[in-house]
Amino acid sequence: MSSGIRAVWAGWLALGGSILLFALHPWLLDRAEYSLLDARFRLRGPVPVTSPVTVVAIDAASLDEFGRWPWRRSLLADLVDRLVEAGVVAIGLDLVFSENETPPEASALGLARRVLAEQTPKSAPVDEAIASLDRTLARTDTDARLAGALSASRRAALGYFFRTGIDEADPPATLAARLPEIARSQVSVARVPARGRAPILTCTGLETNVPVIQQAGRRSGFLSSVGDPDGVIRRAALIARCGDSYYVSLALAVYELVRDQRAMVLGDAHGLREVRVGDRSIPTDEGGKITINFRGPPATFARVSAGDVLAGRLAPGQLEGAIALVGPTEVGLGDTQTTPFPGVFPGVEVHANVLDNLLAGDGIRRDDGLVVAELTLIILIGLLLIFVIPRTKGVLMSFVFAGGLAVFLVIMAIVAFVEYGLWFNLIYPLTTVAGVYLAVEVPRSLAMEARGRRIRNMFATYVPPSVVKQLAEGDAELRLGGETRTLTILFSDVRNFTQLSERLGAEDTIRLMNAYLAAMTRIIFETGGTLDKYIGDAVMAFWGAPLSLEDHAERAGRAAVQMQEAVSEFAELHPGLPGSEGLRVGIGLHTAPVVVGNLGSDLRFDYTLIGDGVNLCSRLEGLTKAYGVGVLASEELVGGLPDSFLTRAIDEIRVKGREGAGMIYEVLGERDARPEEIAWLEAHATGLALYRAGRWEQARAALNQAIAGRGDDPPSRALLARMAELGGGAPDGWSGIWSFETK
Repeated sequence: MSSGIRAVWAGWLALGGSILLFALHPWLLDRAEYSLLDARFRLRGPVPVTSPVTVVAIDAASLDEFGRWPWRRSLLADLVDRLVEAGVVAIGLDLVFSENETPPEASALGLARRVLAEQTPKSAPVDEAIASLDRTLARTDTDARLAGALSASRRAALGYFFRTGIDEADPPATLAARLPEIARSQVSVARVPARGRAPILTCTGLETNVPVIQQAGRRSGFLSSVGDPDGVIRRAALIARCGDSYYVSLALAVYELVRDQRAMVLGDAHGLREVRVGDRSIPTDEGGKITINFRGPPATFARVSAGDVLAGRLAPGQLEGAIALVGPTEVGLGDTQTTPFPGVFPGVEVHANVLDNLLAGDGIRRDDGLVVAELTLIILIGLLLIFVIPRTKGVLMSFVFAGGLAVFLVIMAIVAFVEYGLWFNLIYPLTTVAGVYLAVEVPRSLAMEARGRRIRNMFATYVPPSVVKQLAEGDAELRLGGETRTLTILFSDVRNFTQLSERLGAEDTIRLMNAYLAAMTRIIFETGGTLDKYIGDAVMAFWGAPLSLEDHAERAGRAAVQMQEAVSEFAELHPGLPGSEGLRVGIGLHTAPVVVGNLGSDLRFDYTLIGDGVNLCSRLEGLTKAYGVGVLASEELVGGLPDSFLTRAIDEIRVKGREGAGMIYEVLGERDARPEEIAWLEAHATGLALYRAGRWEQARAALNQAIAGRGDDPPSRALLARMAELGGGAPDGWSGIWSFETK
C-alpha cells in the first residue's frame, strides 16, 4: 500500500473517530467547549441593557446603615412600600423567609401576656391589659407586616428553593403536603415527556417561605440554579418538575407579572420544547432550560442601593416603570455565582440576566437544527482535509491550510454568536481538523522524510543541494527505470593526461585532479547541472534532469565557457600546485533525446543517461583534439543557444556508427565578437563554405587569411591539412561532409 493511500485511510479513521466523539460527547471535550463559549462572551464584551430591569442591592452600604443581615421583615416591608411608591411595575425577591421571625420585644410582650393570662381570678383591668398586649403584639408581627406589604403591592413575586439532591430529599408524604404552598408557581402543560425521559430539573425537597408570606405574593418562582459540571452558571431552568406538576422560575414568574399573563409549557414525548406567555414563544432545550445571554460582567445592570431606597435618597422618577429585583450583592452574604464573565457575580444579577433575556427574546439559541449542521460540518471538514492535505506541497502548506480552516471555523462561530446569538459548537469541528490533519499528515510526512532520505542519498553527489531539496520536496517516487527526455550533455577531458600523470607521479596527480574536479563540479552545480560521473580525468554532466529546465542548452553552454575560463586561470588560482601550469581541457556539447533515470539493479542503481546522443557527445569531446578547439558543440546544441553566445561553424561531419551528418561548432564565449576578431571569423566562414562547395583553391586562400588574421587558427589549419592530404583538389562526388572512421 502506497504512503498516499495509507494517509487517506488514516484520515477516514480519524473522521470516523470524530463522528463517534460527537455522538458520545465526552465530558473533557464538552468542558473545553464550555471554555470556548465563555471566551466568546468575553470577546464580545458587555452589551447595552435595553429593558427596565434594575437590581435593588442589599449591599455593604445598606448593611452599614441599617444593620447586619438578616434585616427585620418590617424593614423589608418598608422597602417594598418604597418601591411601590417609586413606581416599579414588578418586584422579584431573591430572598427566602423559611422561618417565622420573632423580634425581642414580641418575646417580652408574649411572656407578659402569658403571665397575665395565668392570673386568677380574672378582672376587668387584667382583661383590658391582655387586649392591649394583643394589639401591641399584632403591631410587632413582622411576618404579617411583610405579608401585608407584599399583598398590598399586587406586583410581587417571591422566591423559594427546590432541593434536588438525594441526601436532602423530603419524605414523599411531606413533600406532597407542602406543594400546595407553591400553587401560585404552578404552570399548565401540554404534553410532556414521561418522568426520566428528559433532563428536567426535578425536586426532591422544598424550602419555601412561611405560609403567611408565601401566600402574600402574587406569583412565586424557584431560585434553584443549574450549574454545569465545572460549576459555571451558563444555563437557567425556566421550568422544574416537583411531584407530578411543573413550576416556573423566579425570572419567569416576574415575566408573567410584567405581561400580566400566565405561562404554558409545550413539549412532546422526548422533552420540553417551549414556554408560551401569551403570544410570546420562548424556545427551551428538552429540559426546559435556556442558555443565558449574559449582558456583561457584574454591575452591568442598573443598580440602586436598598439603603438609598429606604432612606428616600432616590431621584424623582428614578425607578418609575422599573422591574425591581431585590437581593444581596454583598460578598459576605454568600449569594455569588461563577459565570462566563470574570468577577464576583451576585445571584440576583443572574436572575436579572435571565429576565432581561425573556423580555428581549434574545437568549443564546442552540436547537436541534444546529446539531445537524454541526455533524454535517464535521463530515465536510474531514472530507476536505482528506482530499486536500495529500495534495499540498510539504508540511508548511498543509499546516497553513488546516490552520486557515480552523481560523475560519473560529471566526464563523464568533460571528454566529455575536451577530445572531447562536451557540455553534466549536470544539468538535476543531477536534476534527486537528485529528484528521494529524492522521493524514503524520504518515505522509514520515513517508516523505523516508523518500527525502533516499533522494538525498542518491543525488547528493550528482546535483547541487538546492536541487536535492526540490527533488526531496517533489512528488516523484524513486524506482528503477527511466524516461525519454531531451537534455543537453557535456563531456570534458584533460588533454595529454597520461603524459601529465606519468610526469607528476601518483600523489601530485591526485592533488591536481581533486582541485580540478572540484572547480569543474562547482561550475556544473552553479549552472543547475547534474554531475553524472567522473571517468578518470573526464567529467560527464547533463542539464534538464532530474528537474526539467527549459534553458538547458544555454546553461550547458555557459558551463562550458566558464569551465574553459576556470582552466585558463587555474595555475594563477593554485600557485605551487604541480601540473596546474599549462592545463588544457576539451569539452563536447550535444542536445538530444536520451533515456534518463535510475538504471541498475535492485541492489544498486545510479541516476544516469543512455542513448545515441551520449555517444555522439563523447565523440565531439574527442574531436576537440582534431580541430584544436576548447569547446565543440553539435548543431542541435547551438540551435538552443541565445544570441549572446559567440559561435562559429567548424565542419560538417559524420562519425562512425551514425548514418546522418551534422555541422559542428566551436563555442568561443558568451559575448559578442571583438572588432579584431570580425575579419578572421568572416575569412574562416568563407573558407569553410568554399571548402564544402569543392572550390578548394579559393578555400585555401580564405583559410590562410583567417590564420594570418588570428595569428593561428587550428580549425582552419585542420581543413588545410585535410585538403593537402587529399591531393589539393576535391575528389569526385564531393559532398562537403567528412567522415571519421575511428572512435
